[in-house]
Amino acid sequence: MIFHIVKRELYDHLSSLRFALTALLILVLMIVNAVTSVGEYKERMNRYGRRVRASYNRLEPRCDSLYQLVLKGPGSLYKKPSPLAFCADGGEQLLFAEVHGSTDGRTRLWNDTDVSYEFTEIWRLAYPPHLDIMFIAEQIPKERSIMPDYIKIDWGFVTAVLLSFMGILFTFDSISGEQERGTLRLMLSNSISRNTVICGKFLAAFLTIAIPFLAGAIVSLSIIYLSEAVQLESSHWMRLGAILCVALIYTSIFIFLGILISSRVKESAVSLAILLLIWTVWVVLMPNALGSLGTRLEPRPTAKEFMTEARDSREDLQTRYFARIKEPPRRETPATIATALGAEYINKDAALRDRLHASYLSAELRQVQTARSLTRISPAAIVQYAFEALAGTGLPRHLDFISQTRQYTKQFRQFLIDTDRADAESPHAVGIPEGTSQKPVNFDAVPKFEDRHRFSADFNAAITDLLLLTLFLLVLFVSTFLSFLHTEIG
Repeated sequence: MIFHIVKRELYDHLSSLRFALTALLILVLMIVNAVTSVGEYKERMNRYGRRVRASYNRLEPRCDSLYQLVLKGPGSLYKKPSPLAFCADGGEQLLFAEVHGSTDGRTRLWNDTDVSYEFTEIWRLAYPPHLDIMFIAEQIPKERSIMPDYIKIDWGFVTAVLLSFMGILFTFDSISGEQERGTLRLMLSNSISRNTVICGKFLAAFLTIAIPFLAGAIVSLSIIYLSEAVQLESSHWMRLGAILCVALIYTSIFIFLGILISSRVKESAVSLAILLLIWTVWVVLMPNALGSLGTRLEPRPTAKEFMTEARDSREDLQTRYFARIKEPPRRETPATIATALGAEYINKDAALRDRLHASYLSAELRQVQTARSLTRISPAAIVQYAFEALAGTGLPRHLDFISQTRQYTKQFRQFLIDTDRADAESPHAVGIPEGTSQKPVNFDAVPKFEDRHRFSADFNAAITDLLLLTLFLLVLFVSTFLSFLHTEIG
């Protein structure tokens, strides 16, 4: 019997004008998304390739001596664009595409009577404190927002806005319309259970929405694949499968919502008005309003406060070490006390600046995470975050990139220490020229940073959102069935 309900409902939906218009709109948006994404990805990959090559070209001359490698390091580290940015852009152009490597070599002057010595800062990762740490980009966004000035047409937008709207468009009169026409009483007078009616109407609406969406996704993927600009690997197809499942779960939430409201209201016009109000608040208003509220609930230090703290901490470190240094460092084996203290000071200063910048970044991340937690009241925000995580874009990808740069920094510094230990003539006080090996380093042996899109990290970032979507679905599923079971058929 459920087959006959699905067949009848599906025929009504597919032959309606609203289906033709929404299906056409999905197809057009998917084609626009594919065409624009191919060009943007080419541009981003070309820029990424140029930056990496330039970084390697600058690194090779620094291998003339180990100290130059300590001083200048590998330079800046760059983030690789995601091939699945067409699924969810995540504000990638407004998130910085690199972690800056400080190669300025600024000095700190030590004085003792008539003798002085300049301690030069060594390479470290630097998040410029005079700019917004999280949102450094080619153009600094206005009002500290990662939202672009225009609507980004990607799969996330199509799913969050269009599929949710279709969910209520095809279900607002699913029960109330039957009651108005008197067909619901006639249907239930036969040997058809209410559970069967709900399941049939859900499946019909689900297929009505899934068919054009999947067709649009296939067209979009065909254009991207045939362009040969985007190389999709097996892990990318796994991600795409997960993204499509998330989209269909999200669509099911609004289908059940439409059936729920339709079962509680006797007039289709009233049902449509209520659903449009819920959709406007839940999908459009909440993500933006709660996001703005969240950034105000979690304070963070200003750039001026950060600079003051950094200056005071560094001056305190400098005072403590310079008071113990009684003479300029000299190149002797084993290292003199002044040489050992000078190298220790330089490394402690680099580690202190790393901690200060990491602390500032953490404060800003807490602010962003608070805003994201509040916006998760809306399933539209949840599906957007899930798409970003699975596509390898947006904040989750950004955090994984920063984590990779920190892991690489530890690897690179350990390489410097091990290489210096291999030189029997070195005083083994890495950080200043008098204590560091001056021998050349094999360029091929130097660790190179390679940004990787790690599926495990991205999937872990998406788990919370996947669970929340599932919870929304279960609540509305149970509520819909219980509501219709207790509905009086007039």
